[in-house]
Amino acid sequence: MYKILFLLKKNKDPDIREHFNNFILKYLSEISGSEIKAASVESNLLLEQKYDNFCELSAKSKGEMDNMMNTEDGKNLNKDLADFHKHIDLITVNYNQ
Repeated sequence: MYKILFLLKKNKDPDIREHFNNFILKYLSEISGSEIKAASVESNLLLEQKYDNFCELSAKSKGEMDNMMNTEDGKNLNKDLADFHKHIDLITVNYNQ
């Protein structure tokens, strides 16, 4: 299994959360073919960076994830993240290694 974890950095600007919910989650849902929901991050005491929300995109393999990210919606997500990247941290996880 291969995953991309999306962590929305804590921010007081409601436009940032709105963008995450209305665009990032929308693109992820379209890429995956099923609804992607955000979870609230309740605690991360050991990290300096604090987060508001978390979601993830999963695939069976890195190759499948690459194919998903090369769709039109995947390309739109990447374009959107080019401007939004300072508000979000991404972590990729590969369980197949």
